[in-house]
Amino acid sequence: MKSVSNYTRYLVQHLRSRMLSGLIIVLPLAATYLVFQFLFDIIDPPISSIVNQLFDREIPGAGIVIFLITLYCAGFIGSYVVGRRLIGIVHNVIDSVPIVRPVYRMTRQTIDALGRSDWGTKYSKVVLLDFPKTGVKSIGLVTAQFKDHAGTDMLAVYIPTSPVPTSGFLALVPEETAINTSLSVDEAMRIVISGGVLMPETVEVESARGCG
Repeated sequence: MKSVSNYTRYLVQHLRSRMLSGLIIVLPLAATYLVFQFLFDIIDPPISSIVNQLFDREIPGAGIVIFLITLYCAGFIGSYVVGRRLIGIVHNVIDSVPIVRPVYRMTRQTIDALGRSDWGTKYSKVVLLDFPKTGVKSIGLVTAQFKDHAGTDMLAVYIPTSPVPTSGFLALVPEETAINTSLSVDEAMRIVISGGVLMPETVEVESARGCG
């Protein structure tokens, strides 16, 4: 009976972890699909109808072309101060709706994180730290190196949260307590955003002492 109970517990934990990992991967994709579908449903019918009437025939792909032009125009307008202010107002209005706010914030933050290309320039290397307690390792990104009042070599390490790495914790730790890894910053970001699903099979580690 005990072995059956252990197997049942393992099966439940296995299913729960895999389903949670799947949700982390699928949710941003599904949200993005719904956003694009929503925009297509708004833009395609009226624009396609107008274009078809102007040319007196159906033009395949007219809605898609207009949609792409709309995206370009939105990006063009957003590159100017007035446009950014208008977009900011729209974001604030959407963010003020209680039911929509949690999904909107997570989707926006996730897309922003995936779209960033400056991770490698902001962080020098990837380390492992005992966080939030001894024996539990967390991925950390080194942001600065300094010495404390006693002359000890210290690291400022940003510990991103999963699946949205734009929020996290700042830890100031002795350099000797951090463990250097073979991970690049981009690889670390993929691991964090995927909730560990994209963890490589092997990660080389070494003591941080004496490492630049």
